[in-house]
Amino acid sequence: FSATWLLHTSRARVIAMKESGIRRRAVDTENPEDNTQGKMTSRTHQGSIYKRVESLAGNVVRNARALKPRHYGIAALVVVVLFTMYQNDIMIGRRGALTKFIINLERLVSQSRFYLHFWTYISPGAAATWLKAKQYYETQKPLFEEAARNFELHPYWARTEIDKIDAGWYEMITLRGKAMAKMHTEENRDDFRIEKDKCQMYKFFTENKFRTAKILGYWDDYEQFTEDLFAGKAIPGNSSWPNFFKCCHLTQGSSESTIMLKSKAWVDSKKGYLTNFIKEKWFYRADDWERPWAKYMNQLTDSLVPGIMLQGPYGMSFEEMGRKNEVIELKVETFWGRAYLASANFGRDTIILRDGSIEIFPTWWQSKVNAHTESSYNTWIRTEGHLEKVWKLAETAAKIMGIDQVRIDIFIKKGDPDAIAINENSISSGMGYRAHFEFMPKIWAEGHVEKWYKNYEGKSKDLPVYKQNFPEKSCPNAHLITTPPPYV
Repeated sequence: FSATWLLHTSRARVIAMKESGIRRRAVDTENPEDNTQGKMTSRTHQGSIYKRVESLAGNVVRNARALKPRHYGIAALVVVVLFTMYQNDIMIGRRGALTKFIINLERLVSQSRFYLHFWTYISPGAAATWLKAKQYYETQKPLFEEAARNFELHPYWARTEIDKIDAGWYEMITLRGKAMAKMHTEENRDDFRIEKDKCQMYKFFTENKFRTAKILGYWDDYEQFTEDLFAGKAIPGNSSWPNFFKCCHLTQGSSESTIMLKSKAWVDSKKGYLTNFIKEKWFYRADDWERPWAKYMNQLTDSLVPGIMLQGPYGMSFEEMGRKNEVIELKVETFWGRAYLASANFGRDTIILRDGSIEIFPTWWQSKVNAHTESSYNTWIRTEGHLEKVWKLAETAAKIMGIDQVRIDIFIKKGDPDAIAINENSISSGMGYRAHFEFMPKIWAEGHVEKWYKNYEGKSKDLPVYKQNFPEKSCPNAHLITTPPPYV
């Protein structure tokens, strides 16, 4: 009887609960705007959230009180280990293995065709930028083929083994690095000093009568330089300030070896800091860890003899985008003795093409997806006639070097196109070229695959690239240089 009564009671309760639920739903249907039945009010809902947060906080406090000294010891040990790894670049940290892997992967992806094409499906602006880069390449290609067929390539650069036209930008530089490392190992060739040794680079420029910011001197002993600097011998009393300390054996930006000497008073007030900095950089060896070609380039830079140079200032211009005075620099990419584009040092990866268009990426989104805007800033670069001189100067330097690809960095000054001066060069450029990443290496690679160029057979063909001399007509492509470089 008891069992039967319990079963009957349970069934009755279930039926009553179902009927109650049906009635609530019917009321909700009849009065859809009535939130007082079958639903929690907003105040009730807030109270429920507060109770959950309070319960969570209580659990955290209880668990914290339950921790034993050994737990705190383990946590402290983990913190110490992570901090030590960070400080010593072990896996993590600025140059840890994991950090290097992530940065190199990011760089490889950002210049890949997959990455560039992906954003064209997401952003109309990215698609327009890519299409413009493609059309620019198609109009420029015949001009570069013509230039290459008249170009004398120094034997050193002809040794790069390239067997496909669609190689990526970083792949091309890595192939060059591999060839240079092989020649250094097997033949002791050190032509790479045209860029990897700043002292030799500037000597090449000045011997070929290119204008640069004034060179105050070279030193092959860091202790002697330090003594000369503080004694006032390194920088003459009538010199302009600021001046720039550079390490000849450290050309990578990651080495952070260039320092601006603001004034004589500043140098005198920083003797301790400068003494330590000079010594540290003298013994430091370059590590191109940010680039996939580090294996080969590090082999080359490890062989360099340390050196120091001092360089004077160059005139500043008002930079309209950042609204400040600074030195304006255009980094010009050349192939087969002809300029393709320039990267400017204002904005992020600002690109200037031969037609004078200035591509900028002013917002985070535009920078992310490679969607450019035509710049309304710094158009004086175009209207004052600077670009014609920039292209010509970069092309002249590349021709004397007899080099298939090189970046020539050039200073310009607003209001004075004739003040143009070479700053540096790069044979392993890591600049950001956005949509142009896909097309520039084609210009470079196709000249090798199709053998567009001529082999240089002149009297200086066996001399290192940094010994080529235009004033003595002892260099490749002397017949192509109709206007001498601007004199110092």
